[in-house]
Amino acid sequence: MSVVESATFSFSYAMMGFYENDELEACYRSSESDDWHILGTYSLSDYNNTYEAIFELENLSATYQVSFLGRGLGGMYIFVDNIEIASSVSCIRPVSLQATEITAFSALLSWSTTGNEESWTIDLDGHEITVTEQPYLMEGLMPQTQYTFSVRANCGEDNVSGWAVANSFMTLCDVITVTDYEPYFDDFEASEDFLCWQNEIISGIDGWVIDPGYLILNNTAFFIWLGEEARLVSAPLDITAVTTPILTFKHRQPMLEQRVDELSVWYATSLEDEWHLLGNYTDACPDWETITLALPEVSATYYVAFKGKSNNADGVYFDEVWIGNDPGVGVEEQLALIATISPNPTSGRVVVEANTNEGKVVVFDMLGKQMLTALVSEGRAEIDLSTFAKGVYVARISSETGTRTIKLVKE
Repeated sequence: MSVVESATFSFSYAMMGFYENDELEACYRSSESDDWHILGTYSLSDYNNTYEAIFELENLSATYQVSFLGRGLGGMYIFVDNIEIASSVSCIRPVSLQATEITAFSALLSWSTTGNEESWTIDLDGHEITVTEQPYLMEGLMPQTQYTFSVRANCGEDNVSGWAVANSFMTLCDVITVTDYEPYFDDFEASEDFLCWQNEIISGIDGWVIDPGYLILNNTAFFIWLGEEARLVSAPLDITAVTTPILTFKHRQPMLEQRVDELSVWYATSLEDEWHLLGNYTDACPDWETITLALPEVSATYYVAFKGKSNNADGVYFDEVWIGNDPGVGVEEQLALIATISPNPTSGRVVVEANTNEGKVVVFDMLGKQMLTALVSEGRAEIDLSTFAKGVYVARISSETGTRTIKLVKE
């Protein structure tokens, strides 16, 4: 290191805690007789992400060393990778890639800089773009899509850095329109991950997860006991066309040694709005209980959220989230139509039967995308779901006498 005037040291790391968080120290020394000097100390728990660090090295010498010191304090693991030591006059690869201010159609991409870059090349899923400033607002993205990006620094002619460690992000869902005849429903059966829900860890090391039948027979949202407090936020919902909007869900909070974890339900009219409390549930609930709440202050960008708070008990469960019109208000005309679908669940063909000679069946996915239409003739229609992905759909049967909406499960 004695032949260079200045140098940088960068690396990536990942850590996962359990009872406590482990510690990682990055150090240097100029010789074997020198003491170790700490460059940085890290202690966190995140099994989803990899982090990066970069330092300007001091006291360069011909016998320079760097080291990593790990302290096991009750965590699960520490990983270190992508170690690079380079002259500062060379083109240093960017580190600490981040995607923030994510919407359904854009994301703000940022990374570290050293000051001698002329531009940067962003690789987004194989498509490259050169930019001269950062952070950079990447637009024209698709809703509910995972993207992976990396960045390379350009420091002059024939002087480019290596590619940074890639980072991934998911764009948000677009607004879901809810009407009197097209409610929103999610029972978490369609996927092992949350569909259009955002998991916000307020404190602790974990948040909401899908329990795929290990603890409860069917998939359900579960606030894991390793967390302290976390909020699960819905996609934006346009409920302006709903006559009397309500939220219905069921929840379960078992007691453990006289302790009960807590559930609270909130709403916001937009991302800029504050969260407003709808209901708070702190008592033991060993069996499923169904809750119905009126939704005030309707808007075209409405959010509902379920917040779990741990008291070191047996977790919080909620399931079968339904948002739509209060069936007792303003929908009398719908009740004249009676319709059934069988078999349900199904692996292929189903039969729709209704007390009407003529009508129409429309099948939507849970994002409101129209998937199939069929005509009801002499009170009957057959539809084929054999090519559909496994999951939950909504069938809307309509006729002159009214409209019925039925949840349809494809196995």
